[in-house]
Amino acid sequence: MLLDLIDLSRLRRAIVYGLLLAALFLFQDLLLSAFTIRGVHLMLIPAAVVAVGLFDGASWGGFFGLAAGYFMDFGYPEHVCLFAVLLPLIGFFAGVLGKYFLHRGFLSYMTLCALALMIVTFCQMFRFLFLVDTGAAAVWRTAAIQVLWSLPWAAPVYLPCKSIASRPLGDH
Repeated sequence: MLLDLIDLSRLRRAIVYGLLLAALFLFQDLLLSAFTIRGVHLMLIPAAVVAVGLFDGASWGGFFGLAAGYFMDFGYPEHVCLFAVLLPLIGFFAGVLGKYFLHRGFLSYMTLCALALMIVTFCQMFRFLFLVDTGAAAVWRTAAIQVLWSLPWAAPVYLPCKSIASRPLGDH
């Protein structure tokens, strides 16, 4: 009786997305954190949020972004709740744009990834630009490095997310 209330195909998809998120976090934080450009680390998680939103819709993108945002807030403690607010919005709007305005192809995905990375980076750098007296040129240079360093790594995230989203959910 309880199993009749649960959509097992959606639960399986959520578990697969959770495993993908865990794998991306491990890959980003354990392996790729050793490779920096001028001390700047790359970010894979916004690309995954864009992919889930683009290929699976706004609600999946929002929920995936919320889960990813909570975990990213643990990894970046200086940004209290930044990612938990920002990533669900990015996932939701990627889903809306994918449904109504954009083709769900690689070029649209990479364009949305570039936009998402710019938004995330700007929000990370906001306090250094406007609240703390630091050199604005150095902050913008760091932001540009983070976006340009992260963007090529978004390409490998495309296929796993598209593969997960292309599997039919089924009736029950």
